[in-house]
Amino acid sequence: MAKSGGKGDGKRRADEKHKKSDVADKRAGKKKDKSSGKAQAVVRAEVAKPGAGESARSNGSTKLKSVKLKRAEGTQRLVEQVAAEIVIAELDRAAELEPVTAGFPQIAPQSIEKVKAAAEKKPAGEKAGEKTAAGEKAGKKEPAGEKAVAKKSGGRKAKQGADAEAAVFSELLRVPAGAVDLAAIDPDSTPGVSSRDKAEDELPKLAARLEELQERLFAAARGGDSSRKVLLVLQGMDTSGKGGTVRHVIGQLDPNGTRLTAFKAPTEEERAHDFLWRIRRALPTAGEVGIFDRSHYEDVLIARVRKLAVPMTIGRRYQLINGFEQKLVADGAALVKCFLHISRDEQKERLLARLEDPAKHWKYNPGDVDERELWPQYQDAYRVALEKCSTQDAPWYVVPADHKWYRNYAVTRLLVEALERIDPKYPAGDFDLEAERERVLAS
Repeated sequence: MAKSGGKGDGKRRADEKHKKSDVADKRAGKKKDKSSGKAQAVVRAEVAKPGAGESARSNGSTKLKSVKLKRAEGTQRLVEQVAAEIVIAELDRAAELEPVTAGFPQIAPQSIEKVKAAAEKKPAGEKAGEKTAAGEKAGKKEPAGEKAVAKKSGGRKAKQGADAEAAVFSELLRVPAGAVDLAAIDPDSTPGVSSRDKAEDELPKLAARLEELQERLFAAARGGDSSRKVLLVLQGMDTSGKGGTVRHVIGQLDPNGTRLTAFKAPTEEERAHDFLWRIRRALPTAGEVGIFDRSHYEDVLIARVRKLAVPMTIGRRYQLINGFEQKLVADGAALVKCFLHISRDEQKERLLARLEDPAKHWKYNPGDVDERELWPQYQDAYRVALEKCSTQDAPWYVVPADHKWYRNYAVTRLLVEALERIDPKYPAGDFDLEAERERVLAS
């Protein structure tokens, strides 16, 4: 019995042990479940609240909107730029269609060749194929400048005095056909002149000759039926002497027969038209000598350097300028286009001189220093303009301008030569000379 009872007690104790183990496992499981539930709740809470994930997505969305906005603004600016260029192109196209000189007497097409022939007429006493008087004297050594004159003249015989050299002087300074190398032209040189003393001795005679020819030009238009006129175009870097040329050369002429225009930045009204609009309004009328201090070339110089227009628009303007000038020549104008070629070092000296002299402070512009920083770009812009717009009818002349005396002398001679090619005549009186003489004596 006792043995049997021991077995029963052992079984009970084992059962109880198992029950306790099951209870412990259940309790441990509940704790685990609670712990897991808390962890899941924390995860759900982290997910539910705006955390790092949503913040990142929000930031990404903001950046995307910013990029889209910038693209839209860039597209709008491009559209506006293209629209502006279309307007400019249309205005430039209108320049070809509008009459070149409103109010000017128009020359019939069959008369154009006669005008050109008159422009190419040689001064009296000059014969093609003859050698210069200096060249005929064997063994006589010529100064370097005069050798250049003789060589450029193509062996033509010149008249005595200032008129002789003037007949060939433009050939020394004329821009040759083809590529232009401004760096090869010395701004300190004095082509065609052996000494300053010689030029200054000759200048008064040239000035008197210029004054006489201007009077004849004016009289031919006022008292006759001539439509001839002269347009002097002065271009050059700041301090190159455009204003000085006007004072010293044009100042010798009768103001009644001159028309000076100094072109500045275009006004609002001028910008509303094609770039040649304001040029047409300033053109000389028959019998006048017009002077442009800067000109229509600013629209292919500054526009190119400062990128104020796309290359296609600027390229088209060269063609428009050539067509415009060709029409001016056909209408009786003689163009004298002078590029006053100054060196960078000389420009620095002249800017410093303006700063050092209180009487010249009014001439100093701080913006000139900004433009000076773009010297290479301006030299290239001038080079292209000279290459593309120096034509047979309207050539460019490069005038070395480091020496003011030479600049004034050269421009005076170029004007004299242009007027001598026109060869204006005093008109004959439309009255009975003897009868009028008797009336005056009797009065």
